[in-house]
Amino acid sequence: MRRAVLFSLLSLGVSLLAASTLRAQDSPSQSWLDDVDPLITPREREVYLSLKTPADREAFVQRFWQVRDPYPETPRNEARERWEERLREARERWSDPRDDRRRVFLLNGEPSEVFQSRCAGETLQVWTYQPQFQVRFRATLVFHVDGNRPARLWRSGDTPNLASLDLKECFADPQMAEAATWIRRVGRETYNVVVQRAVTSPKPREWVAGFKPASPAFQPSARALPARLDVDFPGRQGDGLVRILVAPGDPSNQVDRILEGSRELYVSGRILRGSEMVDSFRYRFDSQPKTAGARPVAFERHLVPGEYKLEVQLDDPAAGSSFVGERDLAVPSLSAVPASLPASPAPARPAPAVSPEARRLFGEADAALATPRPGLHILPPSGTLIAGVQPFEVRVDRVAGLPDAEQIERVAFILDGKPLLTRNHPPFVAQVDLGRTPRGHKLTAEGMNAKGEVLARDELELNSGGQRFAVHLIEPQPGKVYRQSLRAQVRVDAPQDQALDRVELYLGDARVATLYQPPFSQPLVLPESAGVGFVRAVAYLADGTSAEDVEVLNSPAVPERMDIRLVELYTNVVDRSGKPVEGIGPQDLQVLEDGVRQPVRQVERVEDTPLRLVTLIDNSASMLPRLEPTRRAALQFLRRTLRPRDQAAVITFNRSPHIAVALTSDLTALEDGLASLAADDETSLYDSLIFSLCYLGGARGQRAVVLLSDGEDNTSSFRFGDALESARRAGVAVYTIGIDLPREGASEQLARLAAETGGRSFFVRGTDELDGAYQEIQRDLRSRYRISYQSSNTRPGEAFRAVRVEVGRPGVEARTISGYYP
Repeated sequence: MRRAVLFSLLSLGVSLLAASTLRAQDSPSQSWLDDVDPLITPREREVYLSLKTPADREAFVQRFWQVRDPYPETPRNEARERWEERLREARERWSDPRDDRRRVFLLNGEPSEVFQSRCAGETLQVWTYQPQFQVRFRATLVFHVDGNRPARLWRSGDTPNLASLDLKECFADPQMAEAATWIRRVGRETYNVVVQRAVTSPKPREWVAGFKPASPAFQPSARALPARLDVDFPGRQGDGLVRILVAPGDPSNQVDRILEGSRELYVSGRILRGSEMVDSFRYRFDSQPKTAGARPVAFERHLVPGEYKLEVQLDDPAAGSSFVGERDLAVPSLSAVPASLPASPAPARPAPAVSPEARRLFGEADAALATPRPGLHILPPSGTLIAGVQPFEVRVDRVAGLPDAEQIERVAFILDGKPLLTRNHPPFVAQVDLGRTPRGHKLTAEGMNAKGEVLARDELELNSGGQRFAVHLIEPQPGKVYRQSLRAQVRVDAPQDQALDRVELYLGDARVATLYQPPFSQPLVLPESAGVGFVRAVAYLADGTSAEDVEVLNSPAVPERMDIRLVELYTNVVDRSGKPVEGIGPQDLQVLEDGVRQPVRQVERVEDTPLRLVTLIDNSASMLPRLEPTRRAALQFLRRTLRPRDQAAVITFNRSPHIAVALTSDLTALEDGLASLAADDETSLYDSLIFSLCYLGGARGQRAVVLLSDGEDNTSSFRFGDALESARRAGVAVYTIGIDLPREGASEQLARLAAETGGRSFFVRGTDELDGAYQEIQRDLRSRYRISYQSSNTRPGEAFRAVRVEVGRPGVEARTISGYYP
């Protein structure tokens, strides 16, 4: 314990030293830290303080606000604008940054009601936040106000004791009496949780682990590359697409020969508007296929119209050479140049034009960019669990001046690859039956002209849960012929709270480009004899997890995608006493699918397979006396169970589910989330279980939900049958712990949920038995086998397929899911 305290003090000392150094050397940076103090996380602060240059800190600030942008698809950052507006207002009202009212206002905004009252010789100021959008419950906060000193929040245990009925003189004010009644009703622990939430900023998704400063060092090596820095605007006038090229700068094409012979080239740079850095970037390029003529290094950025300064450095580590260049950059707007002039106007200052050879190389890739095309997008539905018959609307974007024959006239709706219907005129609305139970779906909308040609397409993932990690190559398109170049476009759906590290692009088996930041688009020059081949995009998370997509090039026919179903069963094999059995192999097992024996491909232990775990805890009002021991037992379970590559989430539920802590490997964050548990309201057990199963949707590896509750469901929209159906479809092991439940009803249902998903059920009489149940669950999760087989059932259809695993050893049984949906 003493060593831990000493280490913490030393760490604090290092941080304070770094902060003081930063204050002395760079007061604007310290000023920014002060401005975002209520918002920044300790890890973000630590990384920011470790950065060495102003450019790196500028890149950090830019990313800091990007991850908090509620609508990243728009050019505005509403979160940053709202914070800066509140900061200006807070400075005018409270000059002392230590005033708790300032922090509460910055994080929560203007209260619904404010009043001041005298109580037991003190002046108290009361703020009330009434329920509103995204805030379901009322919150009342009390501040000690003492003259010119900074106000501080009143907490349970402070004087005067507002929960006491003895302070009658304080309650002569009706408003004060109402506030005290509310505090007394919610209870001491819950009130302190309300206070803690009011001064705690919401944590953004994890991004710091993947942050890499992108500012160039601008230190050219002894061997300088004779090159020049060019820019082009390959898109339509005013769309903000900028192509940056490092092109050969001498007649002998020395740069081209060096680029051709180099295995890896690294590009870094930044874009400045005045003294402010608005963009930074980093790329890696590998040796590309031989092309005729000079081959520049090219990449793309998106900028709003305006004037900038561009700085780029290209390094060839193998040759020990580099190029450093800078130039002014004027990004045109729609009104900057008359429509009669070319779409790529001259920059602000004279500079060499993009070479005709570069234009020729990328001409095919740019052909579609210069042609205006109509677009469409599906309006996402409201709600977290989407089921039943739901209306979906598609908005169509027409292009002014485009002939009617090239506009979208009708929209086709497709669900999970199956055509549903086509609307031939607006409004383009479809009533889509998603089934009674919430599950993952992909809704596609295709906009077509009068000839039936698809002009635009949009996709919407439903009930994906935020853990989906997928890559989709938008370009190249199947069936389209590419001869000289293409513009690869990649869409990445990354899990919430995980940092995307990079996207790699391959031509055939050769990696050609690595993109470390959006936009994930890249012009690619094809080999001289471009025939049938393929483009592959691979995305990596910061923890090394990958996802990929492949598209065939120039195939005479659109290739059929074969559906080879490999089924994986996470299975526990135990003896009669429930003890795990070691040494099980394919020869010991028999897998039956719908009664038909299946050939087992592989059997392996999964002790080290990453675990994705949700601890789902009932915090309805009846749990109040059990909450503290429940918190301790759950935390001890997570400490024992989680390993470095594992992740866990804490989801609480009463009338509705709430993500207290998103999936993370940070035990401190999990501990903080468990510490904020507060008991209130009724129990929506089945809605919350379905929500948790959807939340884990898309997560890879072994997945489990550990559900703890002390009561029967009384407020859910969905029933037990819906929860069972969702559990079957999810393929997630459900472990259930019931506290003081009756033998019938909820107990039977929880036991069946566990049995059908390969989990286990535990029923305890008090919280002192929780630790034993959690230990059994831990042992189960760490002693599983993964059994893989290829299903012999190739018939189409979505009917449930029953699965049974039998062990050819006496007294030994296997416990796994009861089946799956194809």
